Amino acid sequence: MALQRRENDLIAGLRDWAAAHGRSRYKEAFIPLDDVWDVFRRVPNRNLDEAFEPAVLAGLLNTLEAAGLIRQVQRRTPEKVSLPVKIRLVPQALPPVTPPMPKWHPALTWLAAHWPTATPKQRAAYAAIDRWLKSGPDLFRIPLRERALEIFGTFGNAADFPMPEKVFDTLSSGPLFSNQDRLDELLQAFRPPPPLITEAFPLDEGDSHYCRVGTGEVLFVVENSTTWWSLVESLPADHRLGYVAWGLGGTFRASIRAIKAKHGITQIKYFGDLDTSGLRIPLRASSTALELGLPPVQPAERLYRVLQSVGRPRPAAPKEASVTAATASELAGWLPAQCQANGTQLLLDGNRLAQEWVTYRYLQQSPDWYDDVR
Repeated sequence: MALQRRENDLIAGLRDWAAAHGRSRYKEAFIPLDDVWDVFRRVPNRNLDEAFEPAVLAGLLNTLEAAGLIRQVQRRTPEKVSLPVKIRLVPQALPPVTPPMPKWHPALTWLAAHWPTATPKQRAAYAAIDRWLKSGPDLFRIPLRERALEIFGTFGNAADFPMPEKVFDTLSSGPLFSNQDRLDELLQAFRPPPPLITEAFPLDEGDSHYCRVGTGEVLFVVENSTTWWSLVESLPADHRLGYVAWGLGGTFRASIRAIKAKHGITQIKYFGDLDTSGLRIPLRASSTALELGLPPVQPAERLYRVLQSVGRPRPAAPKEASVTAATASELAGWLPAQCQANGTQLLLDGNRLAQEWVTYRYLQQSPDWYDDVR
């Protein structure tokens, strides 16, 4: 029930009294009537109508009791307007429950002292990292976002980490996550430097860029800058790429118009997340390219096959609307033939595969991915 200003002020004052007298907000607190009067007399505008004050206080206490905020004891004063000799302040919340602590991997035993005071998000992250370390992971150094996806996309709960590759974008507090050097060393990860812009098309908004990486005639578009770095660092000497673009998102379709003949682009390849928006973007961009007499946007076939084979699906982001079977089939129809059935089912299930599942480690150790750019 909604409280009026006086009632809100009275319950706030009673809680302040309880805190000042060492009472826990998670337990009942008994407050004697004399102290209730003291709190009541400090309530602003408590009696504008100049009514009989015991009656005013009795009315406020009855309202607070009806709202489930206090309980009045049965023993009462003998006056005509009878008041309880004390009240019980109802606990504001249940005490937080500290979940059982893991039996730590040797690299994390020092976290035991911090477990009781950690936030739920920190504890969930500590536990996921602990499970990852115990799994005997391949510690080939990879970018932090790729490592985050590997850890939280495999050993973390989807409810705790809906976008596992982005966990460390926001989780930066606590003794482990606030120390970047310690975290990177523990996870055997690194933070790729921002791409160096050597030549940009006429689209320079935010983090969305085209970058020249060679003299070839292929434009390769990827969804995220981490994957951009991993791909560019793993290119063979004889690649056919002229440019790699990243971070374009929904602007990719419009930016197709910025590709001029002078850039000599004869082929456009795309690799992104496998979800509704990750497929809608290249499909629509391809239509625009064809309208302009440019080559269609083609999927990076081998990379999508690898993504489906190594990635672990996660529920799509809330912004992703559910799709009909017809729409799922249309979007997945842009994928390589071998990937279309699984892609359709992924969309119908409301899931996604982040492109960071195709890691720098894979690109370095599996040169056959080059077929997409040769």
